[in-house]
Amino acid sequence: MAHLPAMRVLLDGSPVSVDRPTLARALSAGSATARARGRVIIEAKADGVALSDDQLGAPSDEPGLMRELTLTSAEPRALVKVTLDDAAVALRELVGDQKRAAELIHAGKESQALQSLQSIFKTWQNVKDIVSHCGELLERRLDAVAFANADTLEAASRRLASQLQAVKASLTKQDWSGLADTLEYDLCEEAQQWVRLLSSLADYVGTLPAMTDTKVDAGDKRA
Repeated sequence: MAHLPAMRVLLDGSPVSVDRPTLARALSAGSATARARGRVIIEAKADGVALSDDQLGAPSDEPGLMRELTLTSAEPRALVKVTLDDAAVALRELVGDQKRAAELIHAGKESQALQSLQSIFKTWQNVKDIVSHCGELLERRLDAVAFANADTLEAASRRLASQLQAVKASLTKQDWSGLADTLEYDLCEEAQQWVRLLSSLADYVGTLPAMTDTKVDAGDKRA
């Protein structure tokens, strides 16, 4: 039987036992150990070099030259809460960006406004991706959680999709006046509503039980 190279796996500085020295087995063992502690892996380095998305998404199950895998974990509720708060800050700033894009259109500077739209769309997409990833980290649905001062994520997502479709329709028709109005009024109000929603979600996440506790279906009602 061929001798397999040695591999050391560390999670937050503590050794993790691995039955086979491959990246796939090491990541699996590290994730399971973190999960048992109510934590999730947020960083992985092989011999001091951060693993790529491809390596993390499809890790090899063949022995390689890696000598040490160092994993860093975080408490998911704290991580998600900070992430949602950061997303709310980004949307507060987006209000100003959308108003400036509308001002450029009013001033007849459509080409400059179109450049701004790329960044605006990217910010909205990033926020949607962040919320989706947060739900995955917490292993629970967030879209149906209801609040007294904000719509559910599900309702807000439908409304946002409609607003962004209106922007695209105005671009297609080169309806600059309609585009400016959507940016200045509808999408700015949308961003402010999402700020309230994300802040409420962040507070809600702070009340959740640890990841190892019994899960509660996220149809909760929050005052």
